[in-house]
Amino acid sequence: MDISDEILGAYIDNELDATERAAIQERLTTDSALRARACELWQLKQMVRGAYPLPAQKSALAGRHLGTPRWTHALAASLLVIIGAVSGWLGNGKIENDRQLSGQIEAIRAQGGRVVVHLFSDEPARMEAALRLADQLASERDEAGRPFRVEFIANGPGLHLLRAGGSPYAARIEQLRHHENLRLVACRQAIARLQERGLEVNLLPGVEEAVSAESELASRLTQGWRYVQS
Repeated sequence: MDISDEILGAYIDNELDATERAAIQERLTTDSALRARACELWQLKQMVRGAYPLPAQKSALAGRHLGTPRWTHALAASLLVIIGAVSGWLGNGKIENDRQLSGQIEAIRAQGGRVVVHLFSDEPARMEAALRLADQLASERDEAGRPFRVEFIANGPGLHLLRAGGSPYAARIEQLRHHENLRLVACRQAIARLQERGLEVNLLPGVEEAVSAESELASRLTQGWRYVQS
């Protein structure tokens, strides 16, 4: 059975149930072609770690026509998260202390003041850190004195942060809405997966939907936005 980009992306984003996830993990251990694909994605992931646009013309996969939106988006999406059989989580985009944050702010400022904050976890500590990060970045200014442009994108378990009636930080989300330069975005595919499992999903006021977190992130990265996670 072929594994589509959508299913692989859902696996990467931890949106599959235990049975589906186990099936793909087994394929990764036995399917050399799938492992090779994962390795290719890992190579491109190095570019995403620095939050640079994907330079299709320099990619080792240029022969697959990375310049087309569909393929570029699928690859960029898959590079943002873990493929368990290949390697670990993104490193350079992750902010864990004030020194790293200061360095990221300067890099964002130098690259035009555009940044996307990605939340993929429903762990309270990560939610809290992501909210603080988004708030601080939205308060920063670029080299011309304009406010940073910030997108806060949630998918996978992180979607619960943006759910009406389900978010433990609804008041904090409302505070973030006061930043006119900050956009809150929920992954429509993640919403659909929760609905398939019988959960009602209503988003908090002011939260927009993207077709998928993958396509939204890929679009921003190819436009030169900086990528960070809490």
